[in-house]
Amino acid sequence: MTTIETHTVDVIADEPPTRGRKSRLVLGAVALAAVAGVAGWQAPRVVDELTRPPYLGADADKVAADLGCDNYTQAAKHTDAVYTYRDQGTCTINGVVVTITTFDRTTDGETFAAVMEAVVPVLHPTWRGATYAAGAGWNVADARNLTPEIAELAVQRLGTGATHVIPAGAAA
Repeated sequence: MTTIETHTVDVIADEPPTRGRKSRLVLGAVALAAVAGVAGWQAPRVVDELTRPPYLGADADKVAADLGCDNYTQAAKHTDAVYTYRDQGTCTINGVVVTITTFDRTTDGETFAAVMEAVVPVLHPTWRGATYAAGAGWNVADARNLTPEIAELAVQRLGTGATHVIPAGAAA
């Protein structure tokens, strides 16, 4: 039996690409550039959304629901004269009325905390250990005497944030 060996030869033409092929290449490059441009423009927005703290830009009723609050009531908006917030309301946790404040930016929450830490010692100088809970985009404080138990419970239930002790004022 005789075996016949076959070989294939690729022929490369020295001719330039046809006009139709050139057009497809140019259109493909333009489409690829457009897709890359949109992806580059949208990528930071997507990353921000994926890494955004859960309560930043949220309404207070979302925080109240996650806290397991009863009787949520939205507060009237204020004039933004001292600090800016997104939403505010009150509800009850374990029989204690709390105020929930939410923010669109973390800097707004930091300003709110600074105001609390400046005003509470002046208005309630005998409060020792006045405590509130705060995280990125939210603040929860006992509406009467800022007890640490409620602040700790808020951090525990939300799974984020920390408790903050307000410096005591002068003794009465």
